[in-house]
Amino acid sequence: MSNNLNKEPLSPIKAKNKAKNNYWRWPIKVFFLAVALSLLFGIIGEHFMSRTNIVWAIIVVFIFMLISVFTDMIGVAVVACNEAPFKEMTAKKIKGAKQGLYIVKNAAKIASLCADVIGDVCGVLSGAAGATILIFIIADSSILAYQTIIASFISALIAGLTIGGKAVIKQYATKNSTKIVLLMGKVFSWFSKSK
Repeated sequence: MSNNLNKEPLSPIKAKNKAKNNYWRWPIKVFFLAVALSLLFGIIGEHFMSRTNIVWAIIVVFIFMLISVFTDMIGVAVVACNEAPFKEMTAKKIKGAKQGLYIVKNAAKIASLCADVIGDVCGVLSGAAGATILIFIIADSSILAYQTIIASFISALIAGLTIGGKAVIKQYATKNSTKIVLLMGKVFSWFSKSK
């Protein structure tokens, strides 16, 4: 207790500088995480796509699209959720409620990680995988005259499915935010117990 009394309070300038440094710390971490994930997924995707056929290329596009849509759903649910139900559930010792409360308290960071980092990286990579599909199609010399139309159609289809999927899932996430966050909390509680 005497230690707390002996500590001098931060001057307004030092407190402001500390808050400013904390403000920029998360965006800088997110930037480097996004670059690292893009490189990792890009290298793996490029290695895999260069050795595959058109069927697997289409499957990879859909996997990236699903990840993008799913992580966007998590980001929306976390932001739309309130702390109050989780405080009640934590008092009742409902499994996953404590972790859910932690998720809601850190909503901005978790939403940014899910929707902005993982979701957007996967969105970009699904477009890159779509370009690989286009290369397979262009390799067929019988359809050279339709290359521009096919390229535009593939890009539009990938964008339409991704944006449409996100629009549908955002409505679901907003209405069922507490259920989604509690489910995430249960998953995290299972991992914490397994450790």
